[in-house]
Amino acid sequence: MSTVSGDSSIIAHNLVKKYGSVTALDGLNLEVRTGSVLGLLGPNGAGKTTAVSILTTLVKPTSGSATVAGIDVLAHPHDVRKRIGLSGQYAAVDEHLTATENLEMIGRLYGMNRREAKTRAQELIERFRLSDAAHRPLKTFSGGMRRRIDLAGALIADPPVLFLDEPTTGLDVTVQAEIMQLLKQIRKDLNTSIILVSHDLPLINEVCDDIVIMHAGATVEKIPSAKIKATRHPYTEALYRSRIDLVEPRGKLVTIKGQPPTVGDWPVGCRFAGRCDYAQPECSTDVELPMISLGANQVTQCIRHAEIWGK
Repeated sequence: MSTVSGDSSIIAHNLVKKYGSVTALDGLNLEVRTGSVLGLLGPNGAGKTTAVSILTTLVKPTSGSATVAGIDVLAHPHDVRKRIGLSGQYAAVDEHLTATENLEMIGRLYGMNRREAKTRAQELIERFRLSDAAHRPLKTFSGGMRRRIDLAGALIADPPVLFLDEPTTGLDVTVQAEIMQLLKQIRKDLNTSIILVSHDLPLINEVCDDIVIMHAGATVEKIPSAKIKATRHPYTEALYRSRIDLVEPRGKLVTIKGQPPTVGDWPVGCRFAGRCDYAQPECSTDVELPMISLGANQVTQCIRHAEIWGK
């Protein structure tokens, strides 16, 4: 098994995924440093889940390369699976089993013997503050409690890399905050590298070190979370301006005009040009747009960034 050393837990280079003539993901590049949290942000159809499906070996890319935990995703998918944790949009648990039984079952799937799985399940029950409900069937649990069990299951084998796809979907604000606090503690205690997928910018902004913004199957910007106000792409700017948490009392919510293009039916040039307030004819030319480095771990695909925001 070949591995790649360094300070990065996840590296993806020019990942493309086509389904027949439809391109769902078009040239994803990203790097996640060990122990850091990267947010994948974008609307439905942007390619976020496709990207995670490739990195977790659920889907093979049409082209491109990737390593996870130092292991080549294409060459050694089985070894990658043993080194990752995955929590999807819907809790991957059996509602007829208890919390303890669910975790023990997942542990056995990872190759633990019965005693090891039982011990690890108990550790996670305590970490996720579920001791009072450990022996109740999950069908009696709230959505937030089920999400905790799903996260616990993703951590059963102490993976160095964790993928979370919309981990707060369907949860109220209070429970969302509890889940995010758990993620922060996991990162602090275990030095786990995390990719967090969401369409929720406030959530991503709070938790992540860096953000990759996706639109219409392509990456339009990568930016440190702390620099989100210094974005150099109109789509990221529009997302930030439309944050509901920034609306003044009785104020008007800012919205992004138009609709995202249909998956695979991407416009030429900049895929946000049809909805962009700054678009000019050169933005829609039939050429591949470059990713422009702006230093300090920030890149943009906007060819007019210097004109719009200055250098």
